Amino acid sequence: MADPKTATFLRHLAEERGLSSHTVRNYGQVLAEFQSKRKGGWEGIQESDCRAYLHGLAGEGRHGPASVRLRFSALRTFFQWMQSRGERTDNPAAGLRLPRPRKSLPRFLSEEQMTHLLAAPSRLLEKKPSKVAGRKEPAWARWRDAALLELLYGTGLRLGEALSLSWRAFREEGKRTLKVKGKGGKERLVVLGEAVRQGMEKYFEKLPASWRREAGPAFLGPRGERLCARVFQRNLKEYLAEAELDPSLTPHKLRHSFATHLLARGADLRAVQELLGHARLTSTEIYTRVTTERLRGAYGKAHPRA
Repeated sequence: MADPKTATFLRHLAEERGLSSHTVRNYGQVLAEFQSKRKGGWEGIQESDCRAYLHGLAGEGRHGPASVRLRFSALRTFFQWMQSRGERTDNPAAGLRLPRPRKSLPRFLSEEQMTHLLAAPSRLLEKKPSKVAGRKEPAWARWRDAALLELLYGTGLRLGEALSLSWRAFREEGKRTLKVKGKGGKERLVVLGEAVRQGMEKYFEKLPASWRREAGPAFLGPRGERLCARVFQRNLKEYLAEAELDPSLTPHKLRHSFATHLLARGADLRAVQELLGHARLTSTEIYTRVTTERLRGAYGKAHPRA
């Protein structure tokens, strides 16, 4: 259980800054982990404590640069918050030198692989009409998952953003865009393509009439509750296996595929940045490196003077 100060900070992140429950949970886990390794209140934390924590993470040998940097982002944000409340005059986690992130390119599916994945729910519906991922769920759950797959790939939404949507967002006649609240509570517009609209319409038709509540969640679980991310992640593994793809791929790879395919077909980098909701253009530019690597690979294999 979080101490009172940590609990107040986590409420601040959720209620005032509008961060997702996933991010809030991660921050809480980092602060609890840090606290478990030392004694005393947060006001007494020194830079030496943060350095010892950093060295401890390195010594464990199981945390990559991204994991370490995420932990210190949480600590720095927490101490900044304490400073804003007049509870500290310094940020003891701010001056430490952190490991540099590895320059890894995002994994994505090819357009052909995406086609196979998007068709997987309907293929499984024909094979096993009443079962989803080995558990009994109504047949409409396949239509729900098919619509959600189309939405994630067709808009580049994060899974949490998609699951937070209500039916009202989709039910306006001729709706072509969608207003989404992303990281940090920032709103952005995404475009609803024809495949996304058709997928949502088919799913809507398959739902029990009493569950088609305009103000209620669009993506529902078997008892009419908001669909849990873990349930969809579990089902996705089944769809990946059906499409003969790596079952360890996560829903976020659909977002990577969305961005990579847009840029490969000539989309404007700034437009893709806005669609993804990236605050910095550098976050979007990594997808241009993916397409450049593919072009180099194709050139190297095919050109006689490569």
